[in-house]
Amino acid sequence: NRLNNSKNWREFVGQKIMKICFLGCGNISQAIIDGLLKSGISPSDIACIERNEQRVESLRAQNLQIIELENLASMDFDLVVLAVKPKDALSAEQNIFKMVPKAAILSVVAGISIEKYSQPDAIIRAMPSTACAFGKGVTALYAKDQSSTAFKAANELFNEVGHVLALKSEDEMHRFTSIIGSGQAFLFQVLNTYLQELEKIASTDQVAIKSMFQDFVSSLGDSFSQEQNFESLINKIKSPGGTTQAGLESLEENNLDKILQDAFRAAEDRSIEISNEK
Repeated sequence: NRLNNSKNWREFVGQKIMKICFLGCGNISQAIIDGLLKSGISPSDIACIERNEQRVESLRAQNLQIIELENLASMDFDLVVLAVKPKDALSAEQNIFKMVPKAAILSVVAGISIEKYSQPDAIIRAMPSTACAFGKGVTALYAKDQSSTAFKAANELFNEVGHVLALKSEDEMHRFTSIIGSGQAFLFQVLNTYLQELEKIASTDQVAIKSMFQDFVSSLGDSFSQEQNFESLINKIKSPGGTTQAGLESLEENNLDKILQDAFRAAEDRSIEISNEK
């Protein structure tokens, strides 16, 4: 599949190799870049605009090209990935269009709706997850024109690093952000509690504990790949009157479902607030 994806990357407009430029190379850009490189994409197909010297050194170590914003006018990029802080997004978009009036901009900036930009018809909005670094990202994608070459290119990009969910409405981005974007951190918070409890009874070294816990977490995904029904998976572990049953009843009594749903709602509401602030 990866070989086929890489072929699509190079053939999405005939035999032309897709060229991508990242404006801003923080955590989400680095996750996408890592995933692209692991999938077999050549570093020569990726360029970066970044001011942080420490990040620049890391990008150069990956053999990526570092350019200045002014170079956009002389280089033919299929997509310019806008990945700056929300407070800088609108001015950065305008600067891109000053350099390249017909640029196709792929925004991964959280909370900034397409209508906030100066040329909303030319903006594709994406909400990727950091799992893109491992080729397991889940990315929501939206644009006014979803039949354009640029939207197709954005689909190809994120299919290289995971899965794509094309949204019918941009408003759905807020809910997606809360479930997949912020939701990763919620699960990490829960897993951190698991790890802390394991460490309390562990007599071995920390490296071994981390390896043990890594296998424990990955086994959850393996189980789901074989049986994609959580009720069935739970029933395979619990027995009437047993320890698992007691723990599950405690979770139900403490309304775990509502706790998580409230967290999703809080993240969604904050996403809407951020959008309205700009």
